[in-house]
Amino acid sequence: TRRGFRVLAMKIFLAALLLLSSPVTLAELAIIAHPSNKTSLLTLKEARDIFLGRIRAFDDARAALPLAQATPLRADFYQKLTGRPIDQIDAYWAQLLFSGQSTPPPRLQDDAEVIKAVRENAGAIGYIDKTQLDNTVRSLLVLP
Repeated sequence: TRRGFRVLAMKIFLAALLLLSSPVTLAELAIIAHPSNKTSLLTLKEARDIFLGRIRAFDDARAALPLAQATPLRADFYQKLTGRPIDQIDAYWAQLLFSGQSTPPPRLQDDAEVIKAVRENAGAIGYIDKTQLDNTVRSLLVLP
């Protein structure tokens, strides 16, 4: 019936509107480091290599400690960083962990915890919603 079609169309429209207005999928993400970190801006490849455990140090030989989040922002971050869904990233880390080659970045609760950890550890590197960026950390790369 026409009424059933209208109801279905309205539900689809509302679901699409909800997905499009999600703050996680629209967030610009800033990759941040300690203010004393001498690394200039990161390239996307350098950031990818650090957060996938392929590079373990910055240019100045300081150990890089990547930090992740235990929020939906994590899926958005890895999608923007690698172009792959989070389930593929989790499978990648599971394989490295099982083989003893590497461990995934520790997951912190939110942007505030990541900022605090980066501020307190000169080798830390993490990602946050760009709107949470403050002057206590350095932004090395922004992912749109």
